[in-house]
Amino acid sequence: MRYLAWTLVRQQRFAEAERIAVAAAERIQPNMLDQDPQRAGVFGNLLFNAATAALSTGNVARADDLLAEAQAAATRARTDHATEAAIFGPRVAALQRIDHTARAGEAELALQQAKTAPAPTGDVPAFWEAGHRLRLAAASAQARQDRDALAYLKAARDLAPDWVRYQPLGTATRRRLVDRAPRRLGDAFSDLAIHYGVLPRESQSHTATP
Repeated sequence: MRYLAWTLVRQQRFAEAERIAVAAAERIQPNMLDQDPQRAGVFGNLLFNAATAALSTGNVARADDLLAEAQAAATRARTDHATEAAIFGPRVAALQRIDHTARAGEAELALQQAKTAPAPTGDVPAFWEAGHRLRLAAASAQARQDRDALAYLKAARDLAPDWVRYQPLGTATRRRLVDRAPRRLGDAFSDLAIHYGVLPRESQSHTATP
């Protein structure tokens, strides 16, 4: 059911995705004393998908409520973990909330939330951490904090170089910075543009400053 909800979100069948995800989550909802990480993980991921569906239809308050419930389950689970069943835990839930805040148009609030996100308490996949940096890069660019945006793009590349190469958010953010830059800022600047597919590889020699 979790994968079905995920698929429906990507097909933009948001109402159906939210309904199915919430119904499935209600059936397996952990109680206050239940610390089974797999149950908590599947429950939390279902709510992540439901929140994404709600946000995509403009229902920010509903998305916030769903994420708050997922965060409560993550707090009880205590540790971050990544299995075939789910990727979940306190840091994972915090990163999901930051992502939703940024996607709701609150770039500066998302950047503030990132400063208090808990450190990993277990296994958080590199691509999750890289995706978080891409979101912060986009938020920083929106807030016109371009040097921070570049630093986040570099961190994302270093964490998951192959994965970020195919993420539209990274490419769009990098292109925004290239278009806005008054001049090229040397090899490090152009290296990132090349990695994210914004500049062709042969452009490096032309974009570096003396």
